[in-house]
Order: sequence, then C-alpha cells, then structure tokens
Amino acid sequence: MGVFKYRLFSGLIGYGLLVGAIVAVILHYSLPGFSWNWYLGIFFFFMVVELFILNLVEKNSHSEDKKRLVNIYILTKVIKIILSLIFVLIYYIIERTYNLKPFIIIYIVFYLLFLIAETFLFTKIEKHIKMKNKNE
Repeated sequence: MGVFKYRLFSGLIGYGLLVGAIVAVILHYSLPGFSWNWYLGIFFFFMVVELFILNLVEKNSHSEDKKRLVNIYILTKVIKIILSLIFVLIYYIIERTYNLKPFIIIYIVFYLLFLIAETFLFTKIEKHIKMKNKNE
C-alpha cells in the first residue's frame, strides 16, 4: 500500500472513530432505548463501504482517462445507495418496524457524515492527481 493510500485510509478510519464516538455519546443521552448492536452495525457498515469506495477510487485514479474517473465516482454513489437500501431492508426484515424511526434517523446522520468525509477524500485524490500530473 502506497503512502498516499495509507494516509487516506488512516484519515477515514480516524474520522469514522471520532464521528462514531460523538454520535454514540449523543445517542446515549437522547435515545436510551436504541439497540447498540444496530448502532455498531451501522457504524461498521459505513466504515467497510467507505473503505471499499475509497480503495476503488484510489486504484482507478491512476488511469489517464478522465471520463473513467468520473464514471467511477458515479458508480461509487450507485453502489453506496444500493448497499444502503439492502442494509435498511435487512433491518426492516429482522426488526419488523420495531424502532424504525430512530434507526432511519441515525442511518441518515451517518450517511451524511460519511458523505462529507467521502467528498473531502475525493478532493484530496483530485489534488494528488493534479500534483502528480504537474510534476510529470
């Protein structure tokens, strides 16, 4: 693993742990009846999906074709949406509407927080590509 990729992954993991801890503290005081198993499931789901997406984008950022990278960006959004729908469907099948509203709210919060991180990391990748092209 290259230094740049390692920095991206470690930044995402650090961000995820910090955001996860902050959201956990807020949930502990505002929703005492929420299932912590599902909270951890949401957290790990987003960590795994974001690491996969980051790996996919970083691996394809070495391509000279600019259209390919744009297509990869769009593909990552589609993958994330489809996996999110599957995850929420699994929750719904298992829990049968039990605490559906808090689950969806927490899920959307994590989705948006990781979307912010994803946007920041994609910007870093773009800057890295521009600097690499400028040096060549």
